[in-house]
Amino acid sequence: MLNERVSAAKKIAADLHQAEDAIDEAMIRIAQLAATLPTARRETNMSAIVGQSAMAKVAHALAAAGEVRQLLTDAHLALTVTQKEVGLGTRMFGAGVKPASARLVEDGSNDQVADEVAVTPLAQAV
Repeated sequence: MLNERVSAAKKIAADLHQAEDAIDEAMIRIAQLAATLPTARRETNMSAIVGQSAMAKVAHALAAAGEVRQLLTDAHLALTVTQKEVGLGTRMFGAGVKPASARLVEDGSNDQVADEVAVTPLAQAV
């Protein structure tokens, strides 16, 4: 049964990291677009009014992506709690870094207190 839980945790961790990477990539691309729009307007000597509606939509899209990223990081912390509940303790299933200590606040937001950062390679995690 432990092997099944470890296998499931590895799959969840891999999918979570892919989702986090995807939203980061989306935010980068939206931010690049947000920079390109006013640059193009200025380079073509257009009025500030030109494209304002589109610029506002892009800015809103970036803010929405930030909210999605916050939800994913909140889910990440919630899964850390779940991991302990199913008896797996603290493990790393990827090549990232994990705060040595994290504090979950009552509203579930991603407020953390980290004294140091620990890195555990996948080979040592299992």
